[in-house]
Amino acid sequence: MQKNSEITEKLDTIIKLLALGLIKGKEVKEQILFLYNLGISNKEIAQILGKTQNTVNATLSQQRKKKDEKEE
Repeated sequence: MQKNSEITEKLDTIIKLLALGLIKGKEVKEQILFLYNLGISNKEIAQILGKTQNTVNATLSQQRKKKDEKEE
C-alpha cells in the first residue's frame, strides 16, 4: 500500500509542475481560474501559487459574481 501512496504523491507533484508550466506568464487571476478549471482544489491552488487560500477564494468569488452580472 505504501508504494501506491508514493506513486500518487509523485503523480500529484508532476501534475502540479505541468500546471505551473501552463500558467507561466499569466496574471494571478488567470492562473487561479485556469487551475480551478482543471479541477485543482482551492487549497492546492494556493499552495502551487504561494498565495493564501483566502486570495484564491476571493478571486473565484469575484469571477462568479462577474459571470452572474453578465448573465442578468
